[in-house]
Amino acid sequence: MRLFQNCRIEISKIVLVFFLWLLPAGAAPGKMNKPEPLCMDIPYGRLTLTQAQQMALSASPRVAEMLARINQAQAVCDQARADLWPTVTVHAGYDWQNQSIRPDWHPEIRVEESLKHQNTGIQINWLLFDGFSRQASILAAKAGTKAAEEMTEDVRRLLAKSVAGAYYQAQLAAEGMQIAKQNSLFNQNLARDAEKRFLAGAIPQAEYLNFNVKSLQAENSFLKAEQYYSVVCIMLAKLLARPDSRLAPDMYPMAEVQSETLDQLPIFEDEFAYAINHRPDLLLLDAKREALLQKKRQGKAAFYPKIFVTGSYDYDEYQNIGNIDQNEHGSAIGFSLNWDLFDGGRRLANIDETQTRLLQVKRQKQQKILEIQAALHQALVKVRFSQAVYQRERYTLKLVKQIRDHVERSYRVGVTTLTRLNEAQTDLVTVQASIATSRINCLLHLESLRAESGRILDGIR
Repeated sequence: MRLFQNCRIEISKIVLVFFLWLLPAGAAPGKMNKPEPLCMDIPYGRLTLTQAQQMALSASPRVAEMLARINQAQAVCDQARADLWPTVTVHAGYDWQNQSIRPDWHPEIRVEESLKHQNTGIQINWLLFDGFSRQASILAAKAGTKAAEEMTEDVRRLLAKSVAGAYYQAQLAAEGMQIAKQNSLFNQNLARDAEKRFLAGAIPQAEYLNFNVKSLQAENSFLKAEQYYSVVCIMLAKLLARPDSRLAPDMYPMAEVQSETLDQLPIFEDEFAYAINHRPDLLLLDAKREALLQKKRQGKAAFYPKIFVTGSYDYDEYQNIGNIDQNEHGSAIGFSLNWDLFDGGRRLANIDETQTRLLQVKRQKQQKILEIQAALHQALVKVRFSQAVYQRERYTLKLVKQIRDHVERSYRVGVTTLTRLNEAQTDLVTVQASIATSRINCLLHLESLRAESGRILDGIR
């Protein structure tokens, strides 16, 4: 039985080989054509980071919304100021009346008359004293305007930070494309030289094909970097509020420029002192605290009486009263006082509520300061280590490039093996990618540090 099964397997193999032999050459399974040459142009533009941040801050719908909130807060402040002025009211009326009159001096006489009545007058009411509640209301409204302004600045700060992140990620992707392009061109040059040597019988075919494989791998790395670059540019276009979330060719980030600021390390004390005085979210809490203090002052003012001055002038005209018309006019001026002696404890509860909210804002500020300190320390650590890595990567690149050039010359004269040249080229590509990453990461960490301290808005307001 087992022998029979083995015979069936061998017969199946023979039949399969026979059918494969009958297939035409074009129908052979697994046959693939060589990929078309890849265009490896780097899509650099002329957009700088500062320009990108300015465009985002001027076009962002979120910033426009916050500016509208500032106008709203200013309108509330104007409403509070209006309470300082008197209220002037004009009234007028015209009516038809049917009257039945029985004078006290002639009770036996009843007069029934239809007459017309016209009334016109003006009245003035002015609150002279309310325990300084109006002044506190005005100051609270001003603090609300300040809070809206600081909230807008914080939105701008975070938006500028997001733009910097997307911008540097795009530059990093472009650097990856540039490195892949250089690696592909290097292997293409070696492939052309190896082809000549292969045709001359100096090297085996596997060695010649190796450079084509390495070139194709570099092209794949280029495509992956280009894909990431395209995605990041869409994110950047969204932050810039561009139509259809697309960037024009001249609006792509410019090529990364060497910066001298990478050798400078900011000081924590300077950055923290600047943040305490300039961080919008911290100043926002100060504005909220001021508004609550004025609200507490308003609550205390409710314990005082309110004194009004009033004045009025009225004119009345009656027509068809019997056979005569009657005109009357009068004026009045006076003072009134309103004093709430008991309200069930509402005023005290209002003050207690405000005091509790003041304590909450105080704790929020303490927490915010701790967060700022931690964020600044973290940013400085990242900047310091990225600077150290970048400095060593620069020196490493110099050495690795010398090694690669030496190995390449040795390979061309037949002294060094292909394996050693591949190792040297791989080391060079790795270091090039590392130095690009460390340089842009250093710039990104510096920008994050400026965002944490609040300096990121300097120069782009």
